[in-house]
Amino acid sequence: MTHISRAFDGGGHLEASCPCPLEPCGMVDRDKVDPACTQHPPTACRTMRSGHPAENCPGVGRDVVLAVGRTDKARQAVLDAACLEPEGFFNLSLLDALDEYRAAVEHEAAERIRESFEEAFEASQEVLSGTDAMLAADQIDPDARCGGPTTEEVARLDARVMELEERP
Repeated sequence: MTHISRAFDGGGHLEASCPCPLEPCGMVDRDKVDPACTQHPPTACRTMRSGHPAENCPGVGRDVVLAVGRTDKARQAVLDAACLEPEGFFNLSLLDALDEYRAAVEHEAAERIRESFEEAFEASQEVLSGTDAMLAADQIDPDARCGGPTTEEVARLDARVMELEERP
């Protein structure tokens, strides 16, 4: 089983709007592609730009893809409603407001990823291999910080654990 995405950096807009079920990382499992999908079936002849084996799934990202899909639908609904105005015009500042809302939703998702990692770290009192989760949060919003360790700190801790495990 392989998780695939049309985006270069994991699940994105296309996964947010397609009918395929999403895996925890926000990508689509190649074996669970919806026949009605126009993006992921091999017969669609589309380029899959990222992916990973299911056993290496970082388990984070689905919330962001769902948020992206919901904000895209909301944005389009506002545009459709605005186009119903008698003159057919709308104030373009609506687009900026919707984009700000989307950025806020993505920021919240990144903070949730960091927070869940921090809680797991504190609960176990041992170094967890959380580099993938932290990298995912950094890709979503590098400014999201909830007081947990930075990606670099997690990578250093992971390296230290591996070093200690190699000792006799």
